[in-house]
Amino acid sequence: MTWPRLAVTHGECRARFARAAAGLPLRSDPIDARGPDGERLAVDSVWVGEGRPRAALAVLSGVHGVEGFVGSAVQCALLDRLAASPPAAGTAVLLVHGVNPWGMAWLRRQNESNVDLNRNWQRDTACAPADNAALPDNEAYDELHQLLCPHGDTLPAVDRLLAAVGALVDERGLAWVRDGITRGQYRHADGWHYGGSRTEQSTAIVEQLAGELVGVERAMVIDLHTGHGPYGRLTLLSDQPPGSPQDRALRELAGAAGADAAGADTASAAAAVEATADNPAATTGVKSAQIANGIRALLGADRCHATSAEFGTTDDIEQLTATYLESWVRRHGDLTRPEHAEVVRAYWRCFTPDDAAWEAACLGAGADLLDRALRWVGAWSP
Repeated sequence: MTWPRLAVTHGECRARFARAAAGLPLRSDPIDARGPDGERLAVDSVWVGEGRPRAALAVLSGVHGVEGFVGSAVQCALLDRLAASPPAAGTAVLLVHGVNPWGMAWLRRQNESNVDLNRNWQRDTACAPADNAALPDNEAYDELHQLLCPHGDTLPAVDRLLAAVGALVDERGLAWVRDGITRGQYRHADGWHYGGSRTEQSTAIVEQLAGELVGVERAMVIDLHTGHGPYGRLTLLSDQPPGSPQDRALRELAGAAGADAAGADTASAAAAVEATADNPAATTGVKSAQIANGIRALLGADRCHATSAEFGTTDDIEQLTATYLESWVRRHGDLTRPEHAEVVRAYWRCFTPDDAAWEAACLGAGADLLDRALRWVGAWSP
């Protein structure tokens, strides 16, 4: 199949999603923030199939806005396939498009409050406390914050960052640095992976939409992302240990052997599976307050599984340096200056490469994943 090139603006993604959902009840939940041209922004969603399903597939895109373009296209392609072949009896599909519309419009991972929505599920779950309760500590990030978010009147030196990070890896270990940066933190509102102090509008919208699935007997939540893993390859991340029911379910979705992401040959698998908990070979750590995991807890861990599905892009060092510079520009820069605008463009392309072959590989793997997931939820039996 020949795939169309990805949309390059949030507005175009929304328009394509609306066209793909023609004839279906398209819902748009607005947020207060506006886009770069003052346009209104909203989280769009569509429900396909049974009104009171026994089994359901939920697919999210754009939780990290700048990563949302390929996820949007994967969702649109699924809608096209569902128009020709509806879900099995007793099954529904919930597509939530552009969970972080401000981030997609402004080419940011964070939302309008600098909150990483994938660290913001602040309800009473195993991952995070309820609103207004004590938030998780991340003392490693407290030590890293000044390094990652320097002040100054000029773009910071990347060499200084890399030297300091290298020294910390030697002293504290790679896992300490990696997890300190990425796990999520709740003390530095201008920092990286800030989870916020309250439930953000987009998170509340997703929770309301997912609430319509409470009571289903079998569910899969797939949150589409880019960044982690080998270039152009799909990795299914799980915060449950190897061999757990969720791990086994994701290996069914992965195809072939569902090879491990870390160290195993994945050439024969449609996707790799990586357990981030109790897994010494994991290449990323457990994160706090993730949306897909929050939905899983809402629906019941005994009946719902969840994954962050990652389409690989650039390596960790390139992502680290791109994020370092983009964060400085957003805090201290001027987007009318060409060199600062170029930082944002490079950051965007770090997570959405301008590469037709990469796009085609991701769209093909994404289509295969969602088709397998539909068959998995459709195989429900009392």
